[in-house]
Amino acid sequence: MKKVRGVYFRGGTAYIRYRDGSGNLVRESTEQRSVAFAEDLLAKRRTEVAQGLHFPTRTFDRVLFKDLLDDWWEKHGQHTRSRFNYHLPRIRESFDTKRARDIDVDAVDEFLIELEREELAASSVNKYRTILCSTFNFAIKRGRFDRNPVTAVPQRKEPPGRDRFLSTEEFQKLITQCKSDPALHAFVWIAATTGARKGEVLPRKWSDVTLDGSAPHIYVARSKNGRPKRLPLAAESIRALRALPSFEDDEYVFPADRGNVRCTGKQLHLWDIRKTFQAACDRAGIENLRIHDLRHTATTILFLSGIPEAIIRKLTGHRSREIERYEHLSPGLKNQTVDLIARTLSEKSTATDTPPSDDATSSLEVIGRDGGDDGARTRDLRRDRPAL
Repeated sequence: MKKVRGVYFRGGTAYIRYRDGSGNLVRESTEQRSVAFAEDLLAKRRTEVAQGLHFPTRTFDRVLFKDLLDDWWEKHGQHTRSRFNYHLPRIRESFDTKRARDIDVDAVDEFLIELEREELAASSVNKYRTILCSTFNFAIKRGRFDRNPVTAVPQRKEPPGRDRFLSTEEFQKLITQCKSDPALHAFVWIAATTGARKGEVLPRKWSDVTLDGSAPHIYVARSKNGRPKRLPLAAESIRALRALPSFEDDEYVFPADRGNVRCTGKQLHLWDIRKTFQAACDRAGIENLRIHDLRHTATTILFLSGIPEAIIRKLTGHRSREIERYEHLSPGLKNQTVDLIARTLSEKSTATDTPPSDDATSSLEVIGRDGGDDGARTRDLRRDRPAL
């Protein structure tokens, strides 16, 4: 296909690109696939600009932000895994009655500052900014608006990740205070022993749960990283699940209050357990603990026990970079690795003429087959070794 200057395609649709009377770059969808139609429209627009007859920005002056937000939510926002629906009401309250043209940099900045005054975390403030920014970008790509005022507003600086996790004594106090609420009791046992995220546990149906057999587990069809996973269940978790009122009586493991439709919306499962969790923490005298810290607790216990990182990632679903934050919790782990290398080198230097032991042979076989943690394989190291 011949490329024409000022004509390009996105998603199979032809777009044109030209300068308006003020020298600003304008992108316009032709809503067609025809290159000839795009060339004709581009020539027409350039003629209108030259004659001072084309004022594309005026068509955007009447656009309501509500219409842009509705279009973004229907075609994009609701299909993401970011749970933007929790933040939409506040966005609508502040901007639904405004024209998109009236939402400038100052208006966006004032909105975010107001959220900060309400002591919202920086990560929450940034989510509101993301919704606004994504809405304008979505409209621009589809020719429904011409500029994004949010790009000039910087994101709020988020603090480094938390290292809070429960000690054994704290967990015993917490789980004791959870016994009066069967749902919370089961959730805490599952989250603390599997390192699962809240969003991986609460939406589960009983059809996802296997309590009998040699490998009891909860199946998660899609985790945060997009892959399926199986959460193995400890005996305590199994007992807690069998004690749930929903056991053999409801489709969902953690069903929502069916009478409280306004709060739960279309969700038939429990989606927020923070209030009851915080109340249990208060009764147990535990401070500065969040639900996500149960995930930190599980990961930390595995790290301190010397479980290999690959196995931890398999259970919790952490990425390599995410799990690096736990390495400082056990300096002994790094000492174990250097001691292993020293022992291997010492054995080589003192027994050069003796065949390697079974343990050494098996170690070499593992390295040759699987490579190191950084992905380097033995054959790669051999290839890079200088010839003697």
